[in-house]
Amino acid sequence: MVGTAETPFDLRFRALGIPVRVHPFFWLIAAMLGWRDQNLPVVGLWVVCVFVSILVHEYGHGLMAKRFRESPSILLWGMGGLCYSQGERQTPMERLLVILAGPGAGFLLALVVMILATLFRGITPDEHLGLVSTLLGVGHGSLGAFEKMHNIWELFAYYFLLEINIMWGLLNLLPIWPLDGGQAAQIVLTWFDRARGRRWGHIVSLMVAGILAVTAGMGGEQIYLAIFFGYFAFLNYQMLQTLHQQHLFGIERDDW
Repeated sequence: MVGTAETPFDLRFRALGIPVRVHPFFWLIAAMLGWRDQNLPVVGLWVVCVFVSILVHEYGHGLMAKRFRESPSILLWGMGGLCYSQGERQTPMERLLVILAGPGAGFLLALVVMILATLFRGITPDEHLGLVSTLLGVGHGSLGAFEKMHNIWELFAYYFLLEINIMWGLLNLLPIWPLDGGQAAQIVLTWFDRARGRRWGHIVSLMVAGILAVTAGMGGEQIYLAIFFGYFAFLNYQMLQTLHQQHLFGIERDDW
């Protein structure tokens, strides 16, 4: 895969029995996404929060895979994170649990952050809910949580960790392959139609990603999201073309 090749600058370590490799593009893209008014210390904190959050997400996948006697490995690269495991050896239910464990781990991290903020800074559940509703764009609740932070770095860390693990977690659950939600949808569709489930999964992904790409690009203010969804729409179009060619040449694939 382009952008994942090993380099002399990769960071490598092993924790909880799972090897991890961090590609240098991971740091670059994370910094670009967090660039805020050329404030390097804030960008640095953002990168740390992205690193911790994505690592927790991938460990959710990896630890669940280990639960099913697999030998996972983790790669953090420019487009986020990947957890490699022997998916072809898993049953559909096991594969579904491995996929959903990633977002689940991120939501759990967000919950831990809120619990710690409540215990040590007295932030109430209503104040947490106010921030989350504002992040989701579904309301303008009280932002009193910010007033209880002792310094600006606590405030930024609290905000960044909730933004990444809740917003990105929900985004990752959209039915768009290869996001976790798209992979989960493909497994469910294959349960109902083994022969065509994979194809229908890519059709749904193409439609959802295409609509979101157009919607994000219309205002001109969410160009990153437009590119993000447009990239995934293109990927799914390519996959549909590949499946079509396989069908023409009589090449069958076992989706289970």
